[in-house]
Amino acid sequence: MEQGESTLKGFARIHTVAGLLALSVLTGMHARAYADVTTQESTALDAIGIVKMHGTSVEHTTADKQRRQSEYHCEGLMSLLCGNAKTDDIIRIDRALEWQLNPKEKTYLETPFPTPEERAAAQQKMQETLDKIKQCQQQQPQQPRQAATDTSKCQMSPPRIDVKQTDEHATLAGHDSRKSSVTLTQTCTDKDTGDVCDLVYGFDVWLTGDEIAGAADRREFARAYMKKLGLDENSPAMKDATQQFLAQYAGTMKELAAKAKDLKGTPLRTTFRFLMGGEHCGKAKDASSQGDNGSQGGGGLGGISSLGGLASQAGSKLLGGLMSKKSSSSSSGSDPNAPPPAEPGAPPRTQIIAFTIETTAIDTAAIPAEQFELPAGWKLEKPKPAKSEEFTCPTHGK
Repeated sequence: MEQGESTLKGFARIHTVAGLLALSVLTGMHARAYADVTTQESTALDAIGIVKMHGTSVEHTTADKQRRQSEYHCEGLMSLLCGNAKTDDIIRIDRALEWQLNPKEKTYLETPFPTPEERAAAQQKMQETLDKIKQCQQQQPQQPRQAATDTSKCQMSPPRIDVKQTDEHATLAGHDSRKSSVTLTQTCTDKDTGDVCDLVYGFDVWLTGDEIAGAADRREFARAYMKKLGLDENSPAMKDATQQFLAQYAGTMKELAAKAKDLKGTPLRTTFRFLMGGEHCGKAKDASSQGDNGSQGGGGLGGISSLGGLASQAGSKLLGGLMSKKSSSSSSGSDPNAPPPAEPGAPPRTQIIAFTIETTAIDTAAIPAEQFELPAGWKLEKPKPAKSEEFTCPTHGK
């Protein structure tokens, strides 16, 4: 159970960062500033029909404090690992620390913000890792080719980007929202097996042009928090590291920015999905044949194992540069993680994973100060020693 809760805490952190990035990147307007804002959100994750998770969260934000309380529930096989789990985190910019609350044991972990010296060390570590990644990329062509399902066997096509605004509307958190879709597609041609597979990264974004109360405050809090962690987007070191990491995606990002320039507003529901398919994609057909949802979704454990290497390695090449740029969803009356309907004449595709974040309610009433304080009588928990691991080039085929 401890492992499951640890996984969910990581999931909660990704959820928080993803939501803040979406607000920061996709909002093309300046909303009126409010002192306090309480936001409720829902999340849902579906990985090839095997891993299903959903949750809710309440986030209280003021100028220099934030508390996020989340509950996550797993279905099917995953329920054995995580069951029903809760997370409760308080960020105090005014006191330069974070608290992670453990309601079961009535204990808490306290993590001070990094000092300038610690931030400098972290930036140096980041630079060393980036340098090693470059070395790995240079060594990759000389590594032996193995009979495994990975992108080293692929002849990858240039990415194809499609951005379109639809006429679909939905009322989300009391606001009219319009769906836009962003897809990036690359084709992997495996000369050894004859497979020709499309790798599709899709984002459905429900944007509203309404002024969203508290949106500006959440963005400002996110910037202030990241700055305290040494991740100031305007710092020369951060810009340099970002440019190095995204250098190989520069052309793709420029094309994406140009095509998405007309997407304006605040995202109230976002869905990311990864699909694989094609008329001559044997791995996708194997996965879909083991599922219950036909050619557009599903898949069994065999599908996960056969697609895992290709999907994970392709994702490491493509998704990293795009994850911080756009998000997505589906239609308002159905499961947003459901595989999208096939377009007429389109080749069959299997959905591997879908992840949705939706804002369900926003309240700008004053937040009681005790929301950001430790509960009376709770004890400080000693943190476990952090493991220091050096980055190494991944073994070919893994």
